[in-house]
Amino acid sequence: MPCESKRTVARIMTLIAAFIWGTSFVVIRWGLLFISPMKFVFLRFLIAFIIFMLLSKFYFNARNFSKILFDRLILIAGIFNALGYIFQFIGQAYTYATNASLLVNLSSVFVAIIARFLLGEKLTIFRASAIFLAFIGTLLLITELSSTTLFQRTFIGDLICLLSGLSWAFYIVLSKKIAYKEINEVLLLAVWFFYVVIFSAPFALLESSSNISFRALVAVLYTSIFCTAIAFLLWFKGLKILEAVTSSVYFLIEIVISAILEAIIFGLSFSIIKIIGAVLICVGIVLIDVSYHK
Repeated sequence: MPCESKRTVARIMTLIAAFIWGTSFVVIRWGLLFISPMKFVFLRFLIAFIIFMLLSKFYFNARNFSKILFDRLILIAGIFNALGYIFQFIGQAYTYATNASLLVNLSSVFVAIIARFLLGEKLTIFRASAIFLAFIGTLLLITELSSTTLFQRTFIGDLICLLSGLSWAFYIVLSKKIAYKEINEVLLLAVWFFYVVIFSAPFALLESSSNISFRALVAVLYTSIFCTAIAFLLWFKGLKILEAVTSSVYFLIEIVISAILEAIIFGLSFSIIKIIGAVLICVGIVLIDVSYHK
């Protein structure tokens, strides 16, 4: 397949993953009404881990789980991924879905800086301007030009979600380094899901025990199958071809999807300023991708 055709396929896979992850913020907000944060994380990734282990064993015939599990770079990336989800779910218990999607996806800004040092991806003026444009769009989408909107009554949750974004920035950059290796994607993701299960288990045990309701189960299953198993696989396949910065900036689409769904489901307003912000995000995404062909 020609190089440009591969990039097109990679863009599509990354956009689909970003779209699915955009729905996850609203589903998580809804699910947290019926299940505690760490139990949500634990069950979500436990189910995804089981799915991928079954796939790797019976479909891909991949049997190097223990070898991959103790690879130092994969371990470090897995820790950052686990921290990202732990911070996100705890943070979302105290803030809005759209706020969370903004702060989590500030990882794209962090990635551009971190990738400059760890991957050698140049941060040109054009590229930095495109990222800045997308960032301005996210601010318009969330704040509606009000300086008090973003952190009003939700400062703790917002701060924790920001830590999530920083954790995922390191995870994305390290994942790009790992993507160069010849490793079965399903088995690799199973290892990363396993780390989230291990790190979230103690917190889940500390939370008060209660029966899992049907609504909670729906939220867990949706995020396990679609937002974890399917979306992660699409994203990682795309990451093998796209640059780390390009991949992370595509994630800003999550904010648009999250804002639209939150407006529809929870009745939040979607003003002309938010629409302008969404447009700026899309323009920024296109420009950042174009910057790698200049």
